[in-house]
Amino acid sequence: MRESCTYGSVRGTRGNSRSYRDRRDFVTLLGSAAAVWPRVARGQFTPAIIGVLGSGSAQSSAFLIGALKEGMNENGLAEGRDYVLDVRWAEGDYTRFAALAFELLERKSSVIIVTTIAAARAAQQVAPAIPIVMTGLIDPVGVGLIASLARPG
Repeated sequence: MRESCTYGSVRGTRGNSRSYRDRRDFVTLLGSAAAVWPRVARGQFTPAIIGVLGSGSAQSSAFLIGALKEGMNENGLAEGRDYVLDVRWAEGDYTRFAALAFELLERKSSVIIVTTIAAARAAQQVAPAIPIVMTGLIDPVGVGLIASLARPG
C-alpha cells in the first residue's frame, strides 16, 4: 500500500490501536442517543428503558453493566432520571432469548443491547422496530444480522 494511503485511513493502519474503552464509549453514546433523544425531542422526560439481553448471569457479567452505567454517567446521563436499565440474562440457555426479548418488548424498551449473535437474532425477530446495539460481535454482516456496516438498519 502506498504510504500516502495510510494516513487518516483505518484500513491503511498497520494495527488496530483502538482500545476496549473506545468501543465502550461508542456503544454507550449510541445506546444513550437512541434511547434518550426521541423522548427529549417530544418533550417527554420519562426515563428511557434500555433493555439488555445477555447470555451470562448477573454475577458473571456485573462488570459489563457497571461499565455501561459508568459510561452513561460520564456522558451526563443519570440512571433513574434519564434512563432505566432493564437487564435480562439467559444464564447460558440460548433458547430463552426469544422469551426474554419479548419481555423487553412488553416493557417498551427504547433500545436493546445484545451481547451475542443468538440474542441479536432473537431481538430482531421479536422486536424488529426497536433499535439493537450489538457489542462484542465480530462480523454482523457475515452472519446476516445487517446488510452493511454503513447502513445497518
